[in-house]
Amino acid sequence: MLFVTRVRQAKRIELVGKFDKRFTGDDLRRMRKVAGKTTQEMANLVGVERGTYENYEKGVSKFPYEYFEVWCDACGINLNPLREQILALRDKIDDAKLWRKSPTPRNSRSSNEDNG
Repeated sequence: MLFVTRVRQAKRIELVGKFDKRFTGDDLRRMRKVAGKTTQEMANLVGVERGTYENYEKGVSKFPYEYFEVWCDACGINLNPLREQILALRDKIDDAKLWRKSPTPRNSRSSNEDNG
């Protein structure tokens, strides 16, 4: 059972690791077009040149996640449900750490006194 749990955890970590690679320039372009925004408007939102933004859409350059959050907000995409789920997972992990048994520290001095 422990092995299965570790495999599941590894798969979850793998998915999280790939998460940022799933949003592409094509996704950005679709999002912008559905929202009726121009490339200049999207560039202005994060303070970059229009050409830089267009490179993000073309996949020439990677865009920072912070920009993605701004663009999602401007295009009416609510990231709060995702944030809430991530925070809930963080709380669960923190709670699990609190309940985990801590190792008993070894005190070499007391063991020497017992023997001597």
